[in-house]
Amino acid sequence: MRILSIDDEPEILSLIKRALINEYEVDTCLRPNEELPANLAAYDLIISDVMMPGEDGYALVERIRDEVTCPILFLTAKNMESDVIYGLSVGADDYLRKPFSVAELRARISAHLRRENRENTKIIKEGDVWFYLDEKAIKVNGEPCKLTKSEYDIALFLARNHGQIFSKEQIYEQIYGYEKDGNDTAITEHVKNLRKKLSNLSADPIETVWGIGYKWKKEE
Repeated sequence: MRILSIDDEPEILSLIKRALINEYEVDTCLRPNEELPANLAAYDLIISDVMMPGEDGYALVERIRDEVTCPILFLTAKNMESDVIYGLSVGADDYLRKPFSVAELRARISAHLRRENRENTKIIKEGDVWFYLDEKAIKVNGEPCKLTKSEYDIALFLARNHGQIFSKEQIYEQIYGYEKDGNDTAITEHVKNLRKKLSNLSADPIETVWGIGYKWKKEE
């Protein structure tokens, strides 16, 4: 598996490479404006810093998101919830706050890659929403609905368990397979973006159960 790590601090790139090199093929990029690899689609996961000179991580991810379908993990020193929400909205799947532990970084990466490698061989229909599992794509009323990896997996998890209510923590653990510090903000933002995209295609299958979490409405 190939991982691309993008950061303007050589020490961080070196730390990440040393932490992952025994399990993955790791490429690093110090100046993404000048030396970003041409074939980004070849990577199984991308790690990007947020605060970088010139083009920051937000702008970078927004620029490359159409080229890649792999999970993107932000590393950020920012603590404002609005910064995290914005990062998820431009296409990141998850984020890890600096300073971070090597063990947590490995666990997050392993969870995302394990999710990517789940075997998918069917088509699932839930009302007007069709899940094409081989392609990891959905159509609503026959129209393609472009989702991020996390949005797609949340939709699929809820749809497969339609009628059941799940807390944000439960959704995080099911999607990412990582129990420590399951992040409410990430799930809230992913669900908000997912519902907006489905609504744009006249579908509203996800219901908020106040004080508890979310569920996919069961067809009558």
